[in-house]
Amino acid sequence: PLRTLGQPNGPHRFSEMSEFDYDAFTQQLKVKLAEDKTPKPSRTLHLEFCGDPFDPLTAINIRHIRAAVRAYAAERAASNEPLLKVETHRVSSFLLPGYCSMPDDWTETHASYIARPGSRDEADVIERAHKVGLLREGWTKDALAKRTHGNATKAHRLVAFVGALRGAAAAEKCVDALQTGHFAEGRAPSDPALLDAAAVAGGTSKFVVRRFLQTRELEKEVAQMADAVDRKVARDKLPALFVDGALAVAGPHFDRDAVLAALRACPEPTGA
Repeated sequence: PLRTLGQPNGPHRFSEMSEFDYDAFTQQLKVKLAEDKTPKPSRTLHLEFCGDPFDPLTAINIRHIRAAVRAYAAERAASNEPLLKVETHRVSSFLLPGYCSMPDDWTETHASYIARPGSRDEADVIERAHKVGLLREGWTKDALAKRTHGNATKAHRLVAFVGALRGAAAAEKCVDALQTGHFAEGRAPSDPALLDAAAVAGGTSKFVVRRFLQTRELEKEVAQMADAVDRKVARDKLPALFVDGALAVAGPHFDRDAVLAALRACPEPTGA
């Protein structure tokens, strides 16, 4: 049986949700996530981007992916090839898996974070961020050094929730908001205000998201995604991009041309 949530504090706190059947919605979401994933013919090319959104190189590499997708679409249009939708789906992965076992409100400084085994060498992050335009979004050396780290499980669940509810494009807007808050403003991944802002960026009511995050819905699914990534890709090869179900580009340092070559190599997507 679904978990029954108590009444919200205050008589009108969630008045915007008065007509929203949360329990019915979560049941439908479970059904949707459990649907048969057998590949079917499609004119959509699916990309699966595996990485930790709070890893700066993952944030940088999605910009290379987006640039490659734009170039690929322009090439196809110029040669009068059939229209092809390219959709990027986020697949959860944790750069430091031990963070998931920490309390939701636990945080640590960036200095403590980079001293942990498994953390990234970020020596060239600013240079790489500059090449994809992230300095215009507030990425500076000082901002990156002052950011707060913590358990990102709720943020991963939020991205999965928005993706299931609103689609892959909305999930990308949600991730962009999370990354701006973390890398440019120094917020912790579990900061409630950051999660609210990311929900709104993804076109989802922050009140619905607050109730969702009070449950443990999608926690198991996020953990299963991360486990599947760990089985397929070594952690030092993350982030990784799968094109039409096949590993195409892996490693912390992507570039647009490598992604574009992978897209060109898959002219007839199966819908995987």
